[in-house]
Parts: sequence; C-alpha cells; structure tokens
Amino acid sequence: MANVLIRRDQFNITPQGIIHKPTDAAFTPQPGNPHCGTTRLGQLGNHGEDYNREEVERIMRELWTQYVAANPELFKAS
Repeated sequence: MANVLIRRDQFNITPQGIIHKPTDAAFTPQPGNPHCGTTRLGQLGNHGEDYNREEVERIMRELWTQYVAANPELFKAS
C-alpha cells in the first residue's frame, strides 16, 4: 500500500504545540522550553490511512522549529 501524502495544511500549529490532524499525532512542548516536550503518536502505525510515521514526525519537527524561530516572543521565559 502506498503512503498517503503528508501536507503542511494537515498540521495545526499553536504556541501549545503541533498536531497532525489526520492522525492526531502531536508534539506538546514543556513550559519554558519549546524544544523539549512530549510526542504523542496518535493513530500513526494503526490500520487505516497509511501515513509514514517517520515522515510525519520529520515534517512535524521541521514545522515546529520554523514556528518557534518565527515567533520567539511567544517562547520567552517569564
């Protein structure tokens, strides 16, 4: 089975984290450190639409890194 195409518009990105909407895979940063946190795999690896786990995680990391770099004021320590 071919992998389903992963697109930027499938992700929801906020200061609270990033979610891949089709699979519910997510990264939630620790308060005060946007580069450390918890990754939830959601439906990745389960039966259904065949998203490549490594690709979803890679794209999620790239998009999150870009978001943090573009919005440093959101992640300054109080």
